[in-house]
Amino acid sequence: MTPDGRAYTLPDIEVSRNTNPFRFMPDGKALVVLQGDLREQNFWRLDLASKRLSRLTNLEPGFETRSFDISADGKTILFDRYRENADVALITLPPR
Repeated sequence: MTPDGRAYTLPDIEVSRNTNPFRFMPDGKALVVLQGDLREQNFWRLDLASKRLSRLTNLEPGFETRSFDISADGKTILFDRYRENADVALITLPPR
């Protein structure tokens, strides 16, 4: 909705249902959207004024991203990536 109560239309975007798929840029003028099929996701920027989508990443397929955030200056995306059958290891450091 716009501040005056009118509906605000956006281009069609496809997001995964298992994620938190978008974040507003700090200036409020764009959204960063995680879009694509499960394990083939990429980040896109949606300019709210022009309603234009532009691709930000070309990530290697085979991983799933569930969450991400944007830095306060809008220059960095922090995100996680999961892969089926990935190993998790606990490393115990020797005492100092």
